Amino acid sequence: MALYLGSLFAAEILIEDRGLSGWPAYMLAALPGLAFAAVFWIFVRLIVEERDEFFRMLYVRQLMVATGIALTAAAVWGFLETYMPVPHVRAFWWPTIWCFGLGIGAIYNKITMGTFGECA
Repeated sequence: MALYLGSLFAAEILIEDRGLSGWPAYMLAALPGLAFAAVFWIFVRLIVEERDEFFRMLYVRQLMVATGIALTAAAVWGFLETYMPVPHVRAFWWPTIWCFGLGIGAIYNKITMGTFGECA
């Protein structure tokens, strides 16, 4: 998250404010997204390294709920943008919705399985 926030801050300053352009701007603009990809990798590593099958199942359910919410929201909004006069939503919001979906998935686990996981 530190790399994500730092690269986002750098992109805002260097590209937006100081007019950085060319291939360095493209690389810097891609860096926050690549840093965010680490969030997905870390979550998958959590699932792979979890020894307890019950907790692993909770994490997989949480990931499935989050992915379903984010992909459904992206698909529905994409079709709305195609066929209706709705405002454009920038693509970086879909992974953010996925993160909120992790929270919804944890609540779903609590309601259906009685626990959020190891952290609660």
